[in-house]
Amino acid sequence: MAEVALLSSFLAAELRCIRSHMKCGIWLGIIVGCFGLVAVPAKAISPDLWQNDLARAQTFYVGPWEVDLPPFYFGPNANQRELRLLLKQPDATARMRWLLSHGTPEGQMWGLYGLRLLHDPEFEAYASRLEEQPGEILTTTVVPGFHKTKSEVIERIRHNDFHF
Repeated sequence: MAEVALLSSFLAAELRCIRSHMKCGIWLGIIVGCFGLVAVPAKAISPDLWQNDLARAQTFYVGPWEVDLPPFYFGPNANQRELRLLLKQPDATARMRWLLSHGTPEGQMWGLYGLRLLHDPEFEAYASRLEEQPGEILTTTVVPGFHKTKSEVIERIRHNDFHF
């Protein structure tokens, strides 16, 4: 009988020990998981990366910016999020001008739209200069793209004809 009592007390002590290790393991997992969630957007932690991504843009989204129907909610795409984040930077105007001089034609439209949203006084001068350049812009809404002339896209930007 003494052996059974000793064995049951040993098992109870062992279970308490395992439970405390499990609690530590669970807390460790929660902490690591939280750090993992913070590290997920690792690419999107630098304004320089956002700026370079926009400079290499292959499409310019003419809206609607997002489909806001619950089963079809896609939210803003990467370029839209990067533009929103760049507009919050203290040097946003300089970054938009950099996009205008170094970006693809679509990247230039992102820069021009950024200047429009920042109410930059030189917006119209940049817009006029870009309108004179030949070429088309690959635009899209929620569906695959359409080729538009630069003047069509710039006219939409002038009138802020977006849901942003």
